[in-house]
Amino acid sequence: MPDEKKQKYYQENKQKRLEYQRSYYEKNKERIKRKRELNAELDPEWVTKQRDYNKEYYQKNKERIKLTRLARQKARSSKRDADKKASVNN
Repeated sequence: MPDEKKQKYYQENKQKRLEYQRSYYEKNKERIKRKRELNAELDPEWVTKQRDYNKEYYQKNKERIKLTRLARQKARSSKRDADKKASVNN
């Protein structure tokens, strides 16, 4: 059974967490790319292993991923519609 206190905390701080992750990636993008390149050079099978893992993960979580993408797409389109209505009314 999930801890409700933890769930509440993570839900309340979701936006901050996403902003932090985004800024961390932007700061360390080159280092992350270089690490991937080194892994590929040191272990030629690493790319295949990584691809297989990603494929397996997607197959296992396909429905959840599709629902998340659909929800994100709907949110974007509804925001665009609201922006269009606001610009027409001005």
